Amino acid sequence: MSGKDYSYDIPDHPIEYVKVDPAIVRFDPRAQRNLNKARATAIAEKLVPTALGTPILSRRGDDLYAVDGMHRVYACQLILAGKVSTTREVRESVQAITCEVHSGLSMANEASLFIIKNKESSKVGANDEFRIGVLAGHPLFQDTNTVLEKHQLKVGSSSVNGVRGIKGILSIVMEHGPEILDQSLTVAEDAWGRHPDTWHSVTIGGIATVLAKHSDVVNAHELAQKLKRQGDPTAFRAKIQTMATNNNTRHDGTHGRLKAAHLAVASAWNAKRRVNRIPVPNIFE
Repeated sequence: MSGKDYSYDIPDHPIEYVKVDPAIVRFDPRAQRNLNKARATAIAEKLVPTALGTPILSRRGDDLYAVDGMHRVYACQLILAGKVSTTREVRESVQAITCEVHSGLSMANEASLFIIKNKESSKVGANDEFRIGVLAGHPLFQDTNTVLEKHQLKVGSSSVNGVRGIKGILSIVMEHGPEILDQSLTVAEDAWGRHPDTWHSVTIGGIATVLAKHSDVVNAHELAQKLKRQGDPTAFRAKIQTMATNNNTRHDGTHGRLKAAHLAVASAWNAKRRVNRIPVPNIFE
């Protein structure tokens, strides 16, 4: 288990619900998604003031920045600026809107607040969540990004330099720490070179689990050579899938694939080995 705190906890801070002139609200993409002006315009053209909800803002000095509800706030700005056609009643109703205003937050806190507010609704994609977390300085995303940059990897790309499944990569850092992620990426590249399937998060997760659980036994260089003998990374990933589904006789899931990856990597290490064998998991327990 990683000893570092990667939670999304936010310190106690003042929160107030106040009427705000939407025209004064600013936007900072470092702590949330990028502004989609076309989407905001569509919202403005059909805005129902009673369904506006309560946008969330952060007070930075004398300025207010949108944390959640950015497109609704920008829609109000468009209405007030006369950029869209709407009724006088709607224009008057958005001259001051009720907002949830947070004070005393750092940029990383703002990112955490945004992610917490959006996580359960799945409104934010994993790649956007990662980008926001990095730009805002959240430790989990920063530590992960440092390792990925060391290995010259980018999130969301399907190229030979692209990591697939950033949620799984983040889970490795949360569970085992960035050092294990670093070692796992090195083992994968030593085994298979730079190939799109080298960096798949499930495969990397299996390597990370074995390295973390058996650091007193498993040698990283030797593990890479053992994995290389299993075939190319695409074949190894297919092997994990077959294990997870018990030859397509049962459904799998992320947890099941990770257990199967653990089994596949541990079995590769144990192959033709009489000493320094490691336990293999029962993936259908």
